Amino acid sequence: MHTVYKIIISITFFFAAWPTSAKTNVDASLDQLQKNVENSEANYKQYKDNLDIVNKNVGQAEKAVKDLRALKTQLTNNTKNVDKNKKALADMEKDIRGLKQKESATLAKEQKQIDDVKKILEKLEANKKKREENLAAYDQMVLQVQQEQKDWDTQVQQMSVLQSELDLKEKNAREEQKKWEAKRKDYEAEARKWERQTKVSKDTYNKVKKLND
Repeated sequence: MHTVYKIIISITFFFAAWPTSAKTNVDASLDQLQKNVENSEANYKQYKDNLDIVNKNVGQAEKAVKDLRALKTQLTNNTKNVDKNKKALADMEKDIRGLKQKESATLAKEQKQIDDVKKILEKLEANKKKREENLAAYDQMVLQVQQEQKDWDTQVQQMSVLQSELDLKEKNAREEQKKWEAKRKDYEAEARKWERQTKVSKDTYNKVKKLND
């Protein structure tokens, strides 16, 4: 910005002194105008380069927002699948408990038959042992289903934490995007300003040089 002020002051001084200055001062003024042109071109190039960098950063910020939205969508779908699987496991546990109740009733009936009919005691005792094994297996299956339900609950909690983290990252990405977009506007304005200034400086230089020639 110091360079900008220097250029403006030099140009103003030159035109204020033009009506009373001798031709010997023309060369010095042309040199100053040449410097103004060079300074304007340097400033224009700097802001143009900065604008290119800002445009790249805006693109990266937009991509980050898009990727985070995709992750959030995937997380939402996974959460729906968790609920579906939990319901299936709950239905399975209900069916297993029904089978257990049925086996328990059969066991009680056959135990009574053992007491009433000794002839088939050996067969009924074998059936009893098998039913007890089935009950133990069903109990083990119930425990396994309950453990899986706990595991799904844990996964849901983890997904909730991940959802919060993704929300925060998306918020940060949006803020970063807004910041770079604001900078892009500033650099675009500066670039346009220095482009105009470069043209004015060149035109002034050419006019004065033509008068001098």
